[in-house]
Amino acid sequence: MRFLKEVSVPNLCDAGAKVLKDIKPINKNQKIIFGEAITVKTTSNDWGTTVKAISYGRNKIIVIDAEGEKTAIWGGLATLNAKLKGVIAVVIDGSVRDVEEINNLKFPVFSKYNVPNAGKPLDMGEINVPIVCGGELINPGDIIVGDCNGVAVIERSKINEVIENVKKIKEKEDLIKNRIMRGMDLRDILKL
Repeated sequence: MRFLKEVSVPNLCDAGAKVLKDIKPINKNQKIIFGEAITVKTTSNDWGTTVKAISYGRNKIIVIDAEGEKTAIWGGLATLNAKLKGVIAVVIDGSVRDVEEINNLKFPVFSKYNVPNAGKPLDMGEINVPIVCGGELINPGDIIVGDCNGVAVIERSKINEVIENVKKIKEKEDLIKNRIMRGMDLRDILKL
């Protein structure tokens, strides 16, 4: 899986990964990150479950279905805690706040919305259950990949297939780049 560091989310989507619609990085210059998903199903008013998930997230990416944008279920304190506990990143189909603090911590957070108000520590959600995030089904253990372009999911059972596909795509792109650098027109290379 280390090969994933050498590609981009667009490359992976071309190779069969599924894009999580409307989920964007807080840091516009986000470098590629990847890892296994630990999933969280909660509401847009419950940040308690998301904070609880940090305890299980070491070397994983926390992926949260928070059902909407009403209040933030992730912020600066959760980010600091996650970073210190070894969480790779957080992906939220919902809202986040404390964007400046998150950027200062240089911790990868991807979300659908930014709002200034927070929910409550209700702890009424579930951890490590199938969820829908960005319109795609995500199971615990699926592979999540994110960068400055957005976030994608690769089903655990399809990771080898996607990696093989992306290797072929990268080889083809390298040939095309080479031809462009030698003065050829992309239109001619693609026979358009």
